[in-house]
Amino acid sequence: MIVFNSPGGNVGSALRLGRMIRAAGLDTLQLRQLQCASACSLAFLGGVHRVAEPGSIGVHRAWLKPADGMSREEAQARVQLGTAAITSYVVEMGVDPELIKLASSYDKHDIRYLSASEMAELRVTNVEANQSPADTSQVSTRPDPAPVPVPAPDARQQAESAAVAFIKDLIEHHGDNDDFALAQVQASYARTVDYYGKLTNLSSIIQDKRNYYRRWPERVYNVRNDSIVVTCANDRCMVSGVYDWVVRSPSIHKQDKGVSNFSYTISSGPYPKIIAETSKVRS
Repeated sequence: MIVFNSPGGNVGSALRLGRMIRAAGLDTLQLRQLQCASACSLAFLGGVHRVAEPGSIGVHRAWLKPADGMSREEAQARVQLGTAAITSYVVEMGVDPELIKLASSYDKHDIRYLSASEMAELRVTNVEANQSPADTSQVSTRPDPAPVPVPAPDARQQAESAAVAFIKDLIEHHGDNDDFALAQVQASYARTVDYYGKLTNLSSIIQDKRNYYRRWPERVYNVRNDSIVVTCANDRCMVSGVYDWVVRSPSIHKQDKGVSNFSYTISSGPYPKIIAETSKVRS
């Protein structure tokens, strides 16, 4: 079970953390004497069973600090893209997208803390605060009913599932707006990485990704689930497979698309990090 104490932070990292929690089959619990607001509320939604005391989860509208040289219109467009990514994630987690509509009514200086009835109605929680998460007899089955118990996977299977979710999320969310995508890179990579056969520090990797994102501002990636191969041993997981991609640069009227093989090695543990990456475009 995961318990949070956070005023928020980076949205891209929160979405990645939430998906990791869900992939690992963990539950989330929020106590009122602790804090879980802003981006933290999104990570909380990753729990399979979610319990929260009234007034313990705070939400507000998506917000982005404009970077140097960024116009107000561009900042607004990026916020819209970010809101779309958040809404998609909320639906993926089995939560009512009306949560985003409610959050959009409040700015970051006026956080709205949710009541017990609001959390239950919006499916932010799916277990009552006075009910043990282990007792699932009262868990709402509206998002994704599962009446047949499934045996818990062993540690190796859990590690493999978490590694696949980690990498699939990373690749497919390279298509997010630049700030979210770069934040995910910052959070996902080790300080030094075997990057395409060369030992490379994290700052150089971030700059390489930033240059690519600037060259291709519109990006779509789709991992082929049936292509994924994962092997975990000695606190390392290697995930390889194939993804389809399309990139565009409207300002210069260019587009490219193709299929690539990928391979990542992850150091497993409570804070997994990528320690090796390579990919190759198929001819």
